[in-house]
Amino acid sequence: MAKVSTAIVGKNIKSIRESIGLSQKDFSILVGVSRASLIKIEAGSTGYRLNLLDGIIDFTKFNLSELSKMNFSLPDNYRDKLIRVYEEDVTVGVILNQQPTLVYCIKYSLLNSQFLKEPKEIRQITKFFADKGWVFSGNSIQIALKRMTDIIVIKKHESKGNTNTYSKF
Repeated sequence: MAKVSTAIVGKNIKSIRESIGLSQKDFSILVGVSRASLIKIEAGSTGYRLNLLDGIIDFTKFNLSELSKMNFSLPDNYRDKLIRVYEEDVTVGVILNQQPTLVYCIKYSLLNSQFLKEPKEIRQITKFFADKGWVFSGNSIQIALKRMTDIIVIKKHESKGNTNTYSKF
């Protein structure tokens, strides 16, 4: 694979993993590659064997041609679809049915809802996740949101000096 191809494949595999809501550790277990190899693949590094992608292809049901596309897109509710595909496989189910990553919860739940249409404080966002059965610390949510300034608006609270509010662009 050319360097550009490995970068595209890596970006697409990372996108798949994030859309499933899995950590690198859990995803690497499900696809049968080491975490170190997955890190290299996601980074677009060259020098790995193509057979490392076999487990990813088998698990995700995307072929190499699809993974090599620059305009790769995932189906809506991909996590839910995979959970249904693997509902009979207890080993996979245990991992897929765990609490998803915070990035997943923000991108695929919080931002897909109307909740952040109006500015919210961290305590309100924490409750939003808790109502779905997901437990994250306010500090973790705050750190994650601060990394997403391209999709999240962060402003000082109008009346509470040390408090920020968060909303969608």
